[in-house]
Amino acid sequence: MAKHKSPEYEFFGIPGVAAISFVLPVLCYVLAFSCNDISGCPAPSLLHPSTSTLDDIKKDVGWPGWSGLINTNAALATLGYYALSFFLWVALPAEEVQGTVLRNGKRVTYRFNGMTRRV
Repeated sequence: MAKHKSPEYEFFGIPGVAAISFVLPVLCYVLAFSCNDISGCPAPSLLHPSTSTLDDIKKDVGWPGWSGLINTNAALATLGYYALSFFLWVALPAEEVQGTVLRNGKRVTYRFNGMTRRV
C-alpha cells in the first residue's frame, strides 16, 4: 500500500482552529460589552484602566453578571436533546456498516438509524 502524505491544514492547522473556537467568542463578548448603548464606545472607564475599578467598569459596560449571560432553559433543552439523541441511537434498530479502509488498514463500524430516529 502506498504511503499517504500528511494532510494540509488551513487556518494554521490545529492552533488556528483552537484560536477561532476559543478566542473568537471571547472577542465577540469583549466587543459587545466595551461598545454598548449605555455609555458609548468605548466605555469611559476602559479609556483610563489605571484609575478605574472593577465596579466602575461593570457599571459602564452594563455587566449583567454570569446569570445574565446563561439561559438555563436553553441549556437544559440542549442537554435534553443530546440525551434523547443518545437514547435513540442506543435503543432503535440500526444497520451496521463497515466504513472505508483507513491508513492503518482497519475499518470503522457505523450505525445507520437516522431514518428510524426521524420517524
